[in-house]
Parts: sequence; C-alpha cells; structure tokens
Amino acid sequence: MQNSKKLNKEISLISRYAGLKCSKYILLMLLAIIYFPMRTTPTYIFLAAVFAPLFLGLAASISQNQQDTEEFVLPYTAGKYNFTMTKYKNEKYGYLLNCFLLLLWQADINLHNLYTMPLKTVPAFIIIVYTLVRIITGIFIKYKIKYDFTNLNL
Repeated sequence: MQNSKKLNKEISLISRYAGLKCSKYILLMLLAIIYFPMRTTPTYIFLAAVFAPLFLGLAASISQNQQDTEEFVLPYTAGKYNFTMTKYKNEKYGYLLNCFLLLLWQADINLHNLYTMPLKTVPAFIIIVYTLVRIITGIFIKYKIKYDFTNLNL
C-alpha cells in the first residue's frame, strides 16, 4: 500500500475513533437527562454504553496470548487521541450494541404504548443525535488532523 493511502487510512481510523468516543459521551449525557421521566430502561442502556467496551476489551485481551505490536504511520497522532485498533474495535461494537438497545427500547415503547407522545419518540431522537454526532465529529477531527499537519501544529 502506498504511503499516502496508509496515511489517509490511519487518519480516517483515528477520526472515526474520536467520533465514536464523542458520540458515546453525548449518549451518556442524553441518557442521564432522560432518566428522570423514563426511569429504568435508560439506566440499563447507560450501563451497557459504559461497560460494553470494557468487557469487549477484557475478552479480547484474554483471548490473545501474545501482544500485537501495532505500527502506526502517525504514532504521535495516535497517541494524542489514545487510538489503538483494539480500542477502536471495542468502541465500534459498543456503538452497534447501543444502537440495537435503543432500537429495542423504541420498539417496546411503540408496542406497549408506555408513554405519551413527547416521550414516545425519545429513543428515536437519541439514535439520530448519536449517529449524527458520530459522523460530524469524525469529519471534523479528520479535517482538524489534516489542518494540523499542513500548518505543523503538532
């Protein structure tokens, strides 16, 4: 693979990881805010969002006997954003799990008519915000990294 392709791929991975982390923090804030009117279900999703990447990382470390040495083209940038491939995979699978749990919550609300109309659409709103923050933050971080390199802001 060419050096420029490696650079672009690594910048994309780092920016996606930063987008995943930022969207997770926004999700946690939204679930903490919505806890008071909706009680238990946001708590379970909150706990899953916090502990799923930790458990996935623990499972990955137990299953791997040897330590992988990851060679980055941009080691300083990867260190700045605390990026490793295992952390990225854990956050990515945690994101999928959180979206699945939010979809199940929305389906449960629609099937059982648990809440009135403003509260009925909360899980769908959270999914939309969660996904948009991930995409927008990833794009922003990608251009920020490129801007920092072109202006030598290391």
